[in-house]
Amino acid sequence: MKKITLTALALMASAASFAQTTLWNGEDKELTPDNTAGFWNDGTPKLIENPETDGINTSSKCIMFKMSNSNKVVKLPFRDWIKPSMNGSKRISLMIKKNQAENVMVELSDPTDGSTSYWKKQAVYYTGEGKWQKLVFDYTANGDFDNPGIMTITAQTGNVDGEQDVYIDNIVIEDAPKINGNLFSYYNDENKLTGNVKLTGAWMKGSSMNADVDPWQKNTYNDYEYFYGKANDITSVDIREAQASDVDVNQFFKNPNTIVYADVAYDHANVVVDGNATNVELTDANAFAIPENFTAASVTLTRTLREGINSFVLPFSVKPDELGATELATYYNKSEGNKVTFVKKDMATGVEANVPFITCNVAPDKACENMDLNFTNKDFVATPASFDDAFKGVYAPQKANGLYGIDNNGNLHKGGETATINAFHAFYQPAVGQEVAAAIDYFTSETTGISTVTTTSSAAATAVYDLSGRRVADSLAAGRLAKGIYVVGGKKVAVK
Repeated sequence: MKKITLTALALMASAASFAQTTLWNGEDKELTPDNTAGFWNDGTPKLIENPETDGINTSSKCIMFKMSNSNKVVKLPFRDWIKPSMNGSKRISLMIKKNQAENVMVELSDPTDGSTSYWKKQAVYYTGEGKWQKLVFDYTANGDFDNPGIMTITAQTGNVDGEQDVYIDNIVIEDAPKINGNLFSYYNDENKLTGNVKLTGAWMKGSSMNADVDPWQKNTYNDYEYFYGKANDITSVDIREAQASDVDVNQFFKNPNTIVYADVAYDHANVVVDGNATNVELTDANAFAIPENFTAASVTLTRTLREGINSFVLPFSVKPDELGATELATYYNKSEGNKVTFVKKDMATGVEANVPFITCNVAPDKACENMDLNFTNKDFVATPASFDDAFKGVYAPQKANGLYGIDNNGNLHKGGETATINAFHAFYQPAVGQEVAAAIDYFTSETTGISTVTTTSSAAATAVYDLSGRRVADSLAAGRLAKGIYVVGGKKVAVK
């Protein structure tokens, strides 16, 4: 099984979950003569109408100043009205528009929390050719700091060709990228990144130049590569509430069974958009778990299928012919003598999602090692936290020492010290002190029925099961049951 993957570029936003700290955007300022709109007079800035709203910056107002070799700087003292905290973020961004391509430098200084003074500088190359461009300044290489009070923007670090108009807008502290609400620093040897995860904050990749050192040093950041490096059996990634740009979706698939919940489609299997996936590819060699239901148009599961009997658990319903079997059977919640009892399922309905079962009578020509089982139009159901019955499904490869597996002839075998069991299989786990059965046994198939049907008045007071083999009451007298057919003591009972 081979996945074809490409790096996808996308921009997603959720106003409800993504909270930038806006340092300046001009929208709440009045257009008045000589209005500096909060900037200091360095460079004689002036609030004006945005001259280009049909591009990436649709704001109605921005700041403009005249830049020349004698004047390249504007200063913004947001300490006067906001006293911001970086809140774990290392990035500030702004929109800028000017004629000449060159490095733009941003210096953060004058902390408002009383800490030691600092001057943290990062530079990014502007290539905008007179168009608005978003520049992201990443301060990861500048050491720890918080609560900056003044921003100094040097619109060009080299020579200026004549006098230029420079436009600046939308200055923000980008929300720190988070996983399950935690900063990257939370994940270590004790707090591993596993299971179903949700991303929030601003997820980015790019580079800027650390201008605190001479010569400047390139500072490269990639949140997606960081995620990949920390991932440990990730089973799903929800990026719908993240502000994610330049998404490298490949970095989410350290585990090939991962399911990604997204707002836009990517050229990759296992991506769910609006509750639907085009293609899902799974292997029993890796863990699987999902927190939400979805529908897949095409599903491929790679695992060994033996002649005769195989154990299964699947996140969607399935019928016998889809597995090359003549019948499927589920655990009947009872063990007598040397037998563990299963009940065969109706051929037309098969087995529901997340119900462990066995295949019966897989033909030799259908059996194959590491074969691809293909399904169409399957409704995936969220993974249960556990399985109540003694016959338990497995959604992650694990050690099977002491667990009982079923061979292709229906015999039970206890796993030794080196035994393992793969995902999408099932095993039998007897209760403590229970005599372990040696083989499986079947009720007659539901399609032919159990021969004797009694009424509630004559049934014995033993445990009650529905026709799927699920225990629904300790006895007929223990609780009120809906009208229908149940199994009590191996016989069908009609509740009227």
